[in-house]
Amino acid sequence: MLLDNGTEKLKSLLTEIPFGSEFYPTEWKTLDDAPKCLYALGNIELLRKRKFAIVGSRRTPMNALKLGENIAQTLSQKLVIATGTADGGDTAAIEGALKNGNLLCLLAGGFSALPQGNLPLLERVAKRGLLLSPHPFDTPIRSFSYEYRNKLLALLCDGVLVLGAGEKSGALITAKYAEEYKKPLFAFPYPPNSSSGAGCNRLIKRGGFLVENAEDVAERLQITLTAEKALPPMSADEEKVYQALKEFGETHASLLAQKTGIPVFKLRAVLSSLEVKGLTVALGGNTYSTI
Repeated sequence: MLLDNGTEKLKSLLTEIPFGSEFYPTEWKTLDDAPKCLYALGNIELLRKRKFAIVGSRRTPMNALKLGENIAQTLSQKLVIATGTADGGDTAAIEGALKNGNLLCLLAGGFSALPQGNLPLLERVAKRGLLLSPHPFDTPIRSFSYEYRNKLLALLCDGVLVLGAGEKSGALITAKYAEEYKKPLFAFPYPPNSSSGAGCNRLIKRGGFLVENAEDVAERLQITLTAEKALPPMSADEEKVYQALKEFGETHASLLAQKTGIPVFKLRAVLSSLEVKGLTVALGGNTYSTI
């Protein structure tokens, strides 16, 4: 494994990108506190491409994570998806963009401070995308590290999408800098009084663009996406349940059974099949949603 080779071996694998390098992001060169040198593991050619940030809190709901993963996969046809390394919204962005390889993960500290819980996923990033740090190898993560990382992330990208954010989520720091740097800001809408989405709703109220699919972002950024793949074949019952979920949104299984006329004992098998096909997601509490 690239990330499990010991300190000296891992150091030897890193590519240094000094301030004057052709790969050094021009967006960062005007900063008073610009990194003097970057440290990279993976495909540094991604630094030449147009980038878009997708972030979200660790408490982002499952349906938002699945939708965010799909959006990241679709947008990474044309854009490098940039994000952090945390669980939740960052991981959803990583999983989606990895399918196309157009992915950049910006670290909050040096490579010695890689989050151990996400190491297997970051190993995949190093092999298919790019891990990038604005700090020397042994730099620890301090209280201000995440804000600095999020500022760099916002400035680096052509826009920022927030998948989920409570009132005081770290994802809102990235959004704050996106607003400061006049970058387009996008967010998922949440039901009223949703604690996991209060920050997103506030961003939309302040002028952020409401996002329900990848096309909402692509239209604003003036990019053309490849046509979506056709839905997989579905049985009559699967089609009925899928359409009901699309119409009514998050729905409890008992209510879904009433709306479709499919008995609950049979409905569970139908919902399991739709999950396997990547069309629905279980939200907990016997509630389901489309992706």
